[in-house]
Amino acid sequence: MNDELSSNIVVPAQEFDLSELIDTSYPLLKMFKEKCPGTFKHSQAVTSMVEAVSSELGLDITFMKVCAIYHDIGKCVSPKMFSENQLDDENPHENLDPWISTQIVTRHVADSAVILLNEPKVPRSIIEVISQHHGNDIATYFFDRAGKDADPNKFRYQCTKPQSIEAAVLMICDRVEAMSRSMVQSGSFDPVKVLERTINGVLDHGQLDDVNTKLGNLKKIRVALAKELEGFYQKRVDYSKNEDDD
Repeated sequence: MNDELSSNIVVPAQEFDLSELIDTSYPLLKMFKEKCPGTFKHSQAVTSMVEAVSSELGLDITFMKVCAIYHDIGKCVSPKMFSENQLDDENPHENLDPWISTQIVTRHVADSAVILLNEPKVPRSIIEVISQHHGNDIATYFFDRAGKDADPNKFRYQCTKPQSIEAAVLMICDRVEAMSRSMVQSGSFDPVKVLERTINGVLDHGQLDDVNTKLGNLKKIRVALAKELEGFYQKRVDYSKNEDDD
């Protein structure tokens, strides 16, 4: 692998400060927090991870923080269909066909784009990054529920794979946070496994194939995220376990 990551996103000159969009008093952000408190908390954690990685890679930090905080705002359409907003005894997917559940869950990417397209202060380049954060990967939970004879293509996100390092970083951070939270809840949190499974997963599933990138700096992403996980969950990360993976 080569040694550098490159960006093909041009952050547009703004007539206003992008930081306005991540101010907690911003109306769209207040609505998000009220309707989807669990998702909002997830997005805050992803924002912290994205900020750390962006600083390490030299990406536009404010631009990336806006992408991260709003990446799941489409879940406001049906908050209770997503586990982070459910109580322990409520899971509407238990009574739904896995394919139907997939259609409901995966559409949150399109819903996010629609909500943000109607927000005039959100640049189109941010919507572009957000629309790629799941790529065309499989919704594995519902695919597994459907059984071994299920067609995997029926359980895919119908989205574009990441086309920029910004979208790739958002994808990786989103998955790292979700997997970390799940493992903490089950009492099996292992930060090294989280990073290995996440980064190897996006590579093995071809989600970074279209990125205009040189991937040698995946090590920088790992180290930045390892430090974030250590801070969030107070567990020491042995960075050396990943040193020979590139």
